[in-house]
Amino acid sequence: MRQRMISRRRMLQGALAATATIPLLNSELARGDETTAPKRFVVFYTPNGTLESQWMPQGTETNFTLSPLLQPLSPFKAKLIPLRGINMNVVVNSNIGSEHARGIGGLLTGRALLRGNFRSFNSNNAGWSSGISLDQHIANKLKPPTLFRTLELGVQVRDAEVRGRICYAGPDQPIPPREDPYDTFEQLFGATVPGQGQGSSDALDRLRAQRRTVFDILREDIADVRPRIGREDRVKLDAHLQSIQDIEARLAGGSSSSGGGPTASCQGPALGDRIDLSDDANMPAIGKLQMDMAAAALACDLTRICTIQWSYAESEHLYPFLDLQGNHHAISHQWDTQGKAQYSKIHTWFAEQLAYLLGKLDSYAEGDGTLLDNTVVLWVTEISESTQHALTNMPFLLAGSAGGAFRTGRFVDYLANGGSARQHNDLLVSIANAMGTDDTTFGDPQFCTGPLPGLT
Repeated sequence: MRQRMISRRRMLQGALAATATIPLLNSELARGDETTAPKRFVVFYTPNGTLESQWMPQGTETNFTLSPLLQPLSPFKAKLIPLRGINMNVVVNSNIGSEHARGIGGLLTGRALLRGNFRSFNSNNAGWSSGISLDQHIANKLKPPTLFRTLELGVQVRDAEVRGRICYAGPDQPIPPREDPYDTFEQLFGATVPGQGQGSSDALDRLRAQRRTVFDILREDIADVRPRIGREDRVKLDAHLQSIQDIEARLAGGSSSSGGGPTASCQGPALGDRIDLSDDANMPAIGKLQMDMAAAALACDLTRICTIQWSYAESEHLYPFLDLQGNHHAISHQWDTQGKAQYSKIHTWFAEQLAYLLGKLDSYAEGDGTLLDNTVVLWVTEISESTQHALTNMPFLLAGSAGGAFRTGRFVDYLANGGSARQHNDLLVSIANAMGTDDTTFGDPQFCTGPLPGLT
């Protein structure tokens, strides 16, 4: 009898995508349509700039020390490229919008804002960005064969104006992020979380009964294949399925289970009937859920392009879980010793969140490396030095090599030895090229000369 083979194409059809495990397995039984692992692009946005003195690494290209605000990323130092000397001149001299609005509007588009009537800080003439964002551009050019061309996730973004958007389908066409992790799970994995259905009726109950959970959909195939793959592949498969099951259990307010009983190593927080998405104290729980689902979606090959947006530009988010009283934006302008200590506490926490995401990506073995190795993660914020609302020397950082396209483990300082600053448009071109496009410019061509030197 011919043994059953699971192809990626089969996995990516309909609800079968929920447990698309092909990228995780090396066995010939998991036969994919590609000979090499796909490349992925992830944007990790955090608001309100940084403290340059506490962010910029010290040292040379290959012999450098991570700064205090980057210390949580130390386990991944060999897979990082912190950047110094990247300016956003495309929005520096614009008279439309505040620095916060101009910064976030130009981050991924490389273009200035259109004129509008959004209020941002001390300005009320800001409109949407005037160009497409890099994530959408890459998706348009490469046309990845995934169920989701791109995945836009948000963590308590709230603001529905220019300050709350980083992705654009084109000029004046913002794309809102998914802020509800319950909706994210249902869209990605095709299963209503138990107890989280919106409303109740006989028809809805029947629909939910028909939509079996992700762990039932391929039960027969997995049961048939599992005994015939190697021990390493079984570990990967079990860990991957357990991670999705853990997400489902946390969303449902219970603990994960396997074989009908609780699994002690995979218990999620008791979140009750539903996390209150409006409560600032729930930001860590919401963010972790969104990052877990982003990692699972990338590993499942449900998408290859993902943005994760924390709050909004000029954010006034509160951080009670860090024992802070003031809002983020106010703290960013409290320039005394206490204010800078509080501000650093927030941004160290954001670095810890990025470290968590990198750890999730790095936990998926893929070929001779990991999912992180085949990904490029871009950490961005809308301004640089918060005390100056600066749009020059931006605190940008790359993680992962996009399948070897970037040489990581280096501090790339364009200002070293009397060097000159580079434009962030060129950084966007570099990422597009690393993903596989042939672009020579991106965004406003007046601020673009080609890919950045020294990255590849």
